[in-house]
Amino acid sequence: MGSTSAEELLRSAEKKASATGGWFSSPSSKHEESIELFKAAANKFRVENRLTEAGQALVRAAEMEIKTGEQDFAANTYYEASKCFRMTDANQAVMAMDRAANLLVNRGRFRQAADRKKNMAELYREDPNRLDQGLLAYEQAATWYTQEGASATASACNREAATLAIQLGQYPKAIELWESVAAASLGSNLTKFSVKEYYLNAGLCYLAIPDTAAAARAMAFYAQQDPGFPTTAEGQFLHGILQACEHGELDAFDQRVHEFDRMKPITGWRATLLQNVRKSIAEEPDLS
Repeated sequence: MGSTSAEELLRSAEKKASATGGWFSSPSSKHEESIELFKAAANKFRVENRLTEAGQALVRAAEMEIKTGEQDFAANTYYEASKCFRMTDANQAVMAMDRAANLLVNRGRFRQAADRKKNMAELYREDPNRLDQGLLAYEQAATWYTQEGASATASACNREAATLAIQLGQYPKAIELWESVAAASLGSNLTKFSVKEYYLNAGLCYLAIPDTAAAARAMAFYAQQDPGFPTTAEGQFLHGILQACEHGELDAFDQRVHEFDRMKPITGWRATLLQNVRKSIAEEPDLS
């Protein structure tokens, strides 16, 4: 098989896959042989850096594994296919990961299914047109991780989902996620330190809606849940921003942002979020 080309292996695999058996062999044995040939072809393609073709050969191997009742092997083979596609074709990678996740769910392997959903979400996140699908995939992964007792990984997925919700302008969803992550983090000394960040993010989302009354109620709730929050830099910043929003004071808003940025640089999605909060102040009618 060493000197056989990938194309030759592929043709042999397809021939075995379509075989109905003979006098001395059963269809299942032919199918098992086809799986080995598809995987051998995939390895040849990978050596030649023909990753799309490698992924396609692995997908065919997985399909045959399903046909022979090897669901667990098929889930792993689809994942291997996704790793090949990830370098060349994101859509095909997502397809392979999704098939792997579905097989794992059917087998009751929810922790591994969550891993695949998380992988899918990471790919969706790289495509500006599929952030909504990334959000859903992260949420599904978080649900399964929670069921499996992997609370830290579930929180990480919910944090990623919250940032995507902000990028999509889905502020109520982002609030729900940030407050959920905060609630899950309060019970541990290892994670409690980060709660102030989550409350700040949720509070800024209220102001981006904009809903200052809801933001004020939320701040009171946050102080009740974590009495130390109001005295933190994040708590004081959120309070100052809320006051600026309530009074429509752009100069005060800019000053607060500048002061906080000197302590903790504001970048990425949080910078965009604050720009949207500022815009909501600027667009308020002048009632003086």
